Amino acid sequence: MIAPFSLQHAPSLMEVIFPVQRLSAEVFKERQSGSGQTLTPLGSYWKGRKPLILNKACVLGTLLPATGDDVGDLRLFERLMGMDPQALQARLRAALPRSRAPLAAEMAERYRRGELSYADLVREAKRPEEMGEGFWEGVWDEVNARLGTEARSFPELVEQLGVARYGRRPRMADPFSGSGQIPFEAARLGCDARAADLNPVACLLSWGAFHVAGCSAADAARQEKARCELARALVREMDALGVERDGRGWRGRAYLYCLEVRCPQSGWMVPVLPTLVISEGHRVVARLVPDPVRKRYDISIEYVDAARWPEEKKRAEAQGTLPRAEKGTLVHSPDGITAYRTRMSTIRGDYRDEQGNNRNRLRPWEKEDIVPRP
Repeated sequence: MIAPFSLQHAPSLMEVIFPVQRLSAEVFKERQSGSGQTLTPLGSYWKGRKPLILNKACVLGTLLPATGDDVGDLRLFERLMGMDPQALQARLRAALPRSRAPLAAEMAERYRRGELSYADLVREAKRPEEMGEGFWEGVWDEVNARLGTEARSFPELVEQLGVARYGRRPRMADPFSGSGQIPFEAARLGCDARAADLNPVACLLSWGAFHVAGCSAADAARQEKARCELARALVREMDALGVERDGRGWRGRAYLYCLEVRCPQSGWMVPVLPTLVISEGHRVVARLVPDPVRKRYDISIEYVDAARWPEEKKRAEAQGTLPRAEKGTLVHSPDGITAYRTRMSTIRGDYRDEQGNNRNRLRPWEKEDIVPRP
């Protein structure tokens, strides 16, 4: 569609007015959503993320014209961002249980009277991008009447504004795309987006943003089929390797290991464990079970009920074989009476060479240590 008007010389809304305080509250809300963010599951460790709602605000703020009516321009921008009072009340209703639905209207009224801040409401509401396409249906008549457009979606609006301002659909290039937050949101709004980065991990995450998080329904179905086929192949291989299942047919998601050393005083093999707490969130501890015949310890795993957890956690933290309070000393007691204590520096055989360099007498790794055995 060719726009029947020109914005070639018109200032953009971002040059004149921008709701920084409200936008800051929305950005904070998105960043506090953790794994609920759209692209975070692709690579949660990536630190240089740009909030999607900030990217959306920048794209729209660059394309929308400043007409001289700052109040009207700001209202339109907030409507498109889902930040106006009406949209915010709808976001509150969507976030609250049905039994508490009247609370959304009450909070909106308290906000109007100045008793609650915008951030207070945003904290309880859904994010705009969680609301679905139907959330924006009521905005297009107002947008078209004010801008002279004929849009019924963000891609249509962005294309028409781009044609009016640049003579074509807007193009956005990000040469330092990182995890792809900026080009992803620009493409979602309808821009022609290009992304690049020197870091291969960043390129992988950007690719995933477009082709996994932002893929079509048909592509998503193909990916799901491929994932299921891969999972079945992995199960067959793990069964062939003899990886065990429990009595319910479940298989471990993670396997923990610890270093085991020989105590020079007792001759026992002792697992090196600073703590016996395995998981605080799931209340899981380890227990060392002496095996006098083999002179080593088996490790049993125990789930602790909530009532006993504070006491059991304290005990498990104190009963590690390399307790923090002992500062580098291996401690164990096969019979629960006699306690053997040996400095880890002694077990390693630490010493200084003639040049004063720190050395130890640990045996170097050999190829046989890492080659798989039958």
